[in-house]
Amino acid sequence: MRVGLFTDTYLPDINGVVSSVQTLKESLEKIGHIVYVISNHHGSTIEMDDHVLRLPGIELKGFYGYKMSSPIQFEAEKYVRKMNLDVIHVQTEAGIGIFARHMAKTLQLPLVYTYHTMYEDYTHYLNPLDSKIVTNVEKKIIGIVSSYLGNSAQAVIAPSEKTKQALLSYGVTTPVYVVPTGLDIEAFNRDKLDPQRVASIREEYSLSKEDHVVVFVGRIAKEKMIDMLIESVAYVKDEKIKLVIVGGGVDEEFYYDVMKKFNVEDKVIFAGRKPKGDIPYYYAAFDCFASASTTETQGMTYIEALATGLCVFGRRDPVLDELVYEDETGYYFDNAKELAEKLDYFFGKTKEERDAMCQACVEKTSPYKTSTFAHKAYAVYEQALNDYKMCYTVEGIQFEEDYVKLSLYREYGKEVKRLVFSPNEFFDMKLEVGTKIDSYVVDSYESLQDYYVAFSQCKNHVFRKDYTGYELYQYCIQKQGLLEEEAELIVETFKKRKWIDDERYALEKADYWHSNGFSKKEIEMKLLKKGVSKEYIQMALDSLGESVELLNAKKLAKKLSTNVKEKSESLREQSIVNKLIQKGYDSTIAKEAARNIGFLGSDEDSILLAYRKAQRLYNSVGDNAIRRNKIKKYLFTQGYSTEQIDDIMEE
Repeated sequence: MRVGLFTDTYLPDINGVVSSVQTLKESLEKIGHIVYVISNHHGSTIEMDDHVLRLPGIELKGFYGYKMSSPIQFEAEKYVRKMNLDVIHVQTEAGIGIFARHMAKTLQLPLVYTYHTMYEDYTHYLNPLDSKIVTNVEKKIIGIVSSYLGNSAQAVIAPSEKTKQALLSYGVTTPVYVVPTGLDIEAFNRDKLDPQRVASIREEYSLSKEDHVVVFVGRIAKEKMIDMLIESVAYVKDEKIKLVIVGGGVDEEFYYDVMKKFNVEDKVIFAGRKPKGDIPYYYAAFDCFASASTTETQGMTYIEALATGLCVFGRRDPVLDELVYEDETGYYFDNAKELAEKLDYFFGKTKEERDAMCQACVEKTSPYKTSTFAHKAYAVYEQALNDYKMCYTVEGIQFEEDYVKLSLYREYGKEVKRLVFSPNEFFDMKLEVGTKIDSYVVDSYESLQDYYVAFSQCKNHVFRKDYTGYELYQYCIQKQGLLEEEAELIVETFKKRKWIDDERYALEKADYWHSNGFSKKEIEMKLLKKGVSKEYIQMALDSLGESVELLNAKKLAKKLSTNVKEKSESLREQSIVNKLIQKGYDSTIAKEAARNIGFLGSDEDSILLAYRKAQRLYNSVGDNAIRRNKIKKYLFTQGYSTEQIDDIMEE
């Protein structure tokens, strides 16, 4: 296979990306593949040497000497075309990374993307005042950009499970494969290192065999949290403790000040930047390795230290889950004081006990052999090629009010599909005629087609009739057959677009129902059945005038008065009050409405009506005494006294 590795940083730079690219190139070549590296250099011309194409670049002096190249490279395109690549593997996101994506699209090649850097951990470079608002905005932008970069590839490689989970949280739907960066384990084999050269390093810094030396290897930057290591030295009880910091970077002065602050100048040594070939000796020369960084995507320095047989100390972080086993291959800590305690414990062991841990440390690095790295990367390339073969090409685009309809064609099987996308999805994916869409993306959107159809029908439904969120949700579930989360999404979308508004619904319906004679209590019950929240219901009820409530009560009382003509004067009003209260009016309004009816007729007229009705009701009762007794009971229930009853029955 012919592979193009595109990267904004390469040898002679020294960093994790360079190590990964160089290791991948060499390990792929060992198993028979042809590999090109496309990177940049300080020069102003294009250079090609030993399958490494270097494009003109400008050094970013304030950013670890990284170089930036223009993503527009007309002359370089000719070189890349001649490479006759099968797959493009992009390692970075800047100029060369953009150029790689352009070439993948131009040459119609599958694109594999390795996410090397947890950019969320580097926001402080653009936010020197440490503003939480700025940090949150930066992290949101990082998530959006990372999602776009990941979803515009056929495959994404994450160096660790931690990195994969971060990508998934950003919304990356492209397959993410965990492929740890390989390491030339033999280069760190202590038995193959020159012991005299190892010893000379300790002598160079006036360190005796009795000194207990902790080494840190890496970039001197604030996100590496080296200040925690320096501070811990101040707390260690062991008087033989020393800390050697190997590396260079923009924040050296900051860490010099930390060293002075904790008064440990005699215990901390800044060794400076070292050539890559010397690094194994700097591990082997000292007694253990420590790092407080939690920004690692894989933790290569931990793996290098373990490969040399060093016990490692690290802050609790998912990248160390398969590397650090407490008191076997290393120790965890959360702060400087805990690190100091763990160092005292470790160096409290005898040298023989410490040396006995070396073999377990080396064994933990076996999954990171370069041959394993190469074979796993090749498997990803094969999958990416297969996925690319199964891609669909956008052949037609039709914009409608709420959706974008796409016509898709796949050469494999001569297959044609027509799918609906939301405008946001369409623009987020940067689709245009000729764009390739992976088959798994098409498959995932096919499962959404029922949702989009339901969305349109729901829209037509709410435009014809007022709906609450609850009613729309039930309609989605019962009539459209959507899943709960799909129904919730439609309701939420409709609310954002103000197509449904429970607050407005409650206010308008309450006013309408009130004007049609419904009491506040009845309105409350109707709104509750509609699924309106109690907050909006109370708001709607508070908006209703008391004068309308009283008027409604009076109208109903008047209507009810026709049914109480047979009752006594004292019972007529109470009967109306009770019925009004049953209808939901409060007692004050009910009493006022009942008092203002203006009942006609005296008890003499009413009891006569009641007596005649009772006679009709019990006329069929044969026994005269029983019939009289039932009539008396009836009149009594209508509120008349015994005397009134006896008088009317005597007449």
